[in-house]
Amino acid sequence: MSVESQFETAVQLHQAGRLGEAFALYRQILEVNPRHAQAWHQLAILAHGAGHRDLAMTAAQEAVAYGPSVAEYHNTLASLHLIAGRFAEAQAGYRQAVALKPDYAEAHCNLGNVLRELGQYQEAVASLQQALALCPGLAQAWNNLGTVWPDLNRLDLAVNAFRQALALQPHYPEAHNNLGVVLKDQGQLDQAMACYRKALEQWPGYAAAQSNLLFCLCFKEDVPPDEVFAEHLRFDELQVRPQVSAAVSHANNRDPERRLRVGYVSPDFRLHPGGHFLLPVLEHHDRQQIELFCYYSNPKSDALTEAFQRRADHWRVCHTLSDAALAEHITADGIDILVECAGHMLGSRLMMFGRRPAPIQISYPLYPNTTGVSTLDYRIMDPYFAPPWADAWHSEKLIRLPDAHVCYRPSRTDIEPPAEPPCHRNGFVTFGSFNNFAKVGANTVAAWADILRAVPDAKLMLKWSGLAQGGAAWCRDRFAAQGIGSERLILADPSPDPYTPYRQLDIALDPLFANGGTTTCDALWMGVPVVTRYDQTPFSRVGLCHLTNIGLPELITATTEGYVATAVWLANDRAALAGVRRGLRGRFVTSPLMDAPRYAAHLERAYRACWRRWCAGQPPAALVVAPVPA
Repeated sequence: MSVESQFETAVQLHQAGRLGEAFALYRQILEVNPRHAQAWHQLAILAHGAGHRDLAMTAAQEAVAYGPSVAEYHNTLASLHLIAGRFAEAQAGYRQAVALKPDYAEAHCNLGNVLRELGQYQEAVASLQQALALCPGLAQAWNNLGTVWPDLNRLDLAVNAFRQALALQPHYPEAHNNLGVVLKDQGQLDQAMACYRKALEQWPGYAAAQSNLLFCLCFKEDVPPDEVFAEHLRFDELQVRPQVSAAVSHANNRDPERRLRVGYVSPDFRLHPGGHFLLPVLEHHDRQQIELFCYYSNPKSDALTEAFQRRADHWRVCHTLSDAALAEHITADGIDILVECAGHMLGSRLMMFGRRPAPIQISYPLYPNTTGVSTLDYRIMDPYFAPPWADAWHSEKLIRLPDAHVCYRPSRTDIEPPAEPPCHRNGFVTFGSFNNFAKVGANTVAAWADILRAVPDAKLMLKWSGLAQGGAAWCRDRFAAQGIGSERLILADPSPDPYTPYRQLDIALDPLFANGGTTTCDALWMGVPVVTRYDQTPFSRVGLCHLTNIGLPELITATTEGYVATAVWLANDRAALAGVRRGLRGRFVTSPLMDAPRYAAHLERAYRACWRRWCAGQPPAALVVAPVPA
């Protein structure tokens, strides 16, 4: 049989799913003719599909070396670079593919994808639109275009792109999931959840879609906490447990007082809300007690990433590693306590924790709910965020730190709060909320409308993706239904500098059910008082924690009526407003919310208590951490 006949047979075996036979035949062909570019290319595709990344990369490089004029080979190699996070190499490969074959729609589509990863959003749109001009029915290009539009604050165009993809390919779970993400960001939670459920119907093992469903449930005002908890437990049942077949034992030295190896796993060691809360902890760990490992699960880096890297004793970039490979690395590092920092949010490695690579695994409270994952032993909380009844809604044992569950660090900035409330120069009060619009539920809109009716010359400033462009009918209509016209609203998109817009606000309004976290801290840093209402669930008690720690009990309410009354009082009493704002940044800086050494000391007490229990052979148990001496 000739080499070409063997190759045709190998391709047929490959297509029939007889991968072992196809692999052996490709190898046999390459032993006879090592320069057979087509065989190298097919071997790369097979190896990638089987999870053999190194072999796939080698084979694709050989295909390009022996077939440099074939656009498809460059496209495949570029795609492997993209998966590995080597964006510059991926971009170069895709550009070579379209240079060789200008009408290659798939390569234009892939180029758009990598340009988005590089932050070149307008160029990404142009590449994807070129792909669609060449092939209007390319559902993948519509889907990829939908992922770029939110980066340009065009949620309306993103929704349209995803709907186009689904019209072409209804069985497209990734497009259903992506549409759900954008609808969630528009506050259309029921529609978003329907999209996630559709994605899971089509792909039951789609863990990211189930995580997105859980995150969306955290914002739902009308779903009982017991039901939300049960859904989180289902994630463990359906996604985590099936991936782990054997119990894991750990050989860590059970000395209860030795220096601990602590690892943090996060996609947010960067300029990101999570970075505000993680960096001060890492900077103030006692390095005589803690040997610090950082596992960074994101290909993007910036100046803050460099700051994290400097603070770590050991820095591991792990976004290209499979869950199994990452777990092996963590076990090899001898980690005693592994801290999960993203929950069910974007970039999480939650599934990897199911493999239990460390003897103690802890959930850091940046995700606003339990993870539901049975192999996470503890969750960091505080007495305000986690009232006594909160334990029943968590699969983890709760650790209650004495002051606050997080510690805040603003981005480096020279932007100062205004000397006087903006209403002194404007002649009217500006309320505002810069929260994710998913938090702005019907009850919150109704309360804000009540406030605006009671202060008839006031305006409400909202800042979130897509609010300033595309009409934002999804926002305006909800206020119009409450009798609030567009002239009362100031709608803004996110800005590169998160602090300057706060100089326009007199009073910040916390969403009622899903309180702000970073946004509340940003407001306080910029001298803007925040009115909050607390309820039963932890997510509705973040404002209670923050304002109690800063010493502003007069802005904390237990009822919606009290919330409205407090906001109206502060708007109408300009002297009281000025008094609350005066020196607010200074009060914030000296509060436990920004006392990083104190917070880190409390966290280390918690880690040590967990470790002593493990060394003694005791199971995880709820812990209350005593405060360090003032």
